[in-house]
Amino acid sequence: MVKIAARFRVSFAIAVLLAVSSTATAADYPRRIAIAPFSILGPAEEIRQTVDVLPRLVSSRLMAMTGAEVLLIPPGNASPENAAKEAGLPLLLKGSVAKLGAGYSIDVTVKDLATGQPAGAFFTAAATEDEIIPRLGDLAADISEKLFGVKAAVRYYPAPQAAQPPVSSPGGEAPTGAPAPLPSGGPGTLPAVAQPAPAPASAPPAPTTAKEVWAPSSLIKVAQTDKIADELYGVVAVSDDGAGNGEIVTWGRNVLYYFHVKGTEILPFTRTTMGLEHHFLTVEAEDVDGDGKKELLVTDLVGDDLQSFVMKKEGDVYEEIAGKIPYFLLVLPDWEGKRVVVGQRRGLDVPFQGKIFRMMWDGKTLRAAEAIPADTSILPLSEGIFGLSSARIGKEWKLIYIDGSDRLRMLNPSGKSEYKSREKYGAASDFFEWGPYLPLEGKRKQFFLRKSVAVSNVSEGIPLFLTTEVKRGVLSKLVGSHEYSRLVLLHWDGGEFVEKAATQKSDHFFSGADFFTPPVAGKGGKVIISAIEQTSTAWKEKVSRLVLYSLE
Repeated sequence: MVKIAARFRVSFAIAVLLAVSSTATAADYPRRIAIAPFSILGPAEEIRQTVDVLPRLVSSRLMAMTGAEVLLIPPGNASPENAAKEAGLPLLLKGSVAKLGAGYSIDVTVKDLATGQPAGAFFTAAATEDEIIPRLGDLAADISEKLFGVKAAVRYYPAPQAAQPPVSSPGGEAPTGAPAPLPSGGPGTLPAVAQPAPAPASAPPAPTTAKEVWAPSSLIKVAQTDKIADELYGVVAVSDDGAGNGEIVTWGRNVLYYFHVKGTEILPFTRTTMGLEHHFLTVEAEDVDGDGKKELLVTDLVGDDLQSFVMKKEGDVYEEIAGKIPYFLLVLPDWEGKRVVVGQRRGLDVPFQGKIFRMMWDGKTLRAAEAIPADTSILPLSEGIFGLSSARIGKEWKLIYIDGSDRLRMLNPSGKSEYKSREKYGAASDFFEWGPYLPLEGKRKQFFLRKSVAVSNVSEGIPLFLTTEVKRGVLSKLVGSHEYSRLVLLHWDGGEFVEKAATQKSDHFFSGADFFTPPVAGKGGKVIISAIEQTSTAWKEKVSRLVLYSLE
């Protein structure tokens, strides 16, 4: 019997085994595949958050390695097979994660939807939860090679060694450190399910406490850009590969800047510049068309006309695929178990008012569907949609809102405030004018673009909140005028927001923040911020930077 505990003690190596149960070859399958949500087998619910992101990560790797067309089947779909067939895709990938002994087994099967027969079966193992995501590189490489005939140029871990005779020990078992033999039967044979080795009597497993949840205690700077000659009003993470590489977008008044993150480097690669009449109010990233890649949702004010638009990446260029959407667009990070795009129409005396709608992609553009149950006729939501976010707290979904006085609020689903912070967060770095002309002031009323908090779960129902704290001057109400700013990470505990980690106070104005790689239980992540170093004056030019921090 394979000794799993012994195998994992040998440098936590990975074994990726392939078994193709049909006689099909790579040439038989076009590079088009649907991926269903992964399931959890056995008592491993503590890794639910990690398992939920595996389909998206497998998707991104297959697209990067082969250029495959990938459809992610949303959770809750009663028949992934029917959804894949309706989309005209020939293959359906299903995966599961099981806890075996001290480690985890990730099993994947691919079904040929035309014949109903298996096209391939794949297996990989990880010693710890932290190793599950990095192991997907080899898993995707084998799928690419065996199904699509594309051999990956780089493997994250060595390919499995050929079976070797076990080295005997006095007790007849393979000694600690000896390689465990691969299952007999030759290529194409699925390995038998290994049974966990019993724990030694002298070393019983340490008891665990279900309520113990990892949380970071510090934020460490790891990278920053060169100076950017603009005032950056926010930043959003578009993609990451789970290994510290990906793409981010930041924006000024009428320019979108695109950057690649490669380890500890943030590198510019292109930009989109609009006319001076454009004023970007916010930018979000979300997969609205279900192809596994996030699109950019830009809320754009052109004069007095709201003309939000959607941009999609083709190669290294973002192109507009839908425009003149008459809604302010935001993404709720977790609303009833899903990420949801919501929108609110423009108002008369106030910029945005009325019901907040779920927005659905109809194949050509985003359109309003049903309204969420929040009452937008009462404070604080009567102030408008900007500053809105959401999270699951325990077993309940809550609206998280930064109001007009920069107080962080917890709202129930109906929109009624249940908590208001003493500290001020999410202060605006930009504003616009709206409504009737005010003769006494010589202008229209100013509305400030507050920033929504970014949300990431470290465990089910236990989110972390990422936002900025800005200390204003006592007599100053000017946007960008401040004593200091800093990045803070908050946790909901005991009926209040509690600070878990923060950066040092900075003279720069921290104008926006997002999770680049989300933290998970027992493991840190990375966050990206936009910082304005100086605003434009008669003597100075605009200067901003992007800064990458690690959660420790």
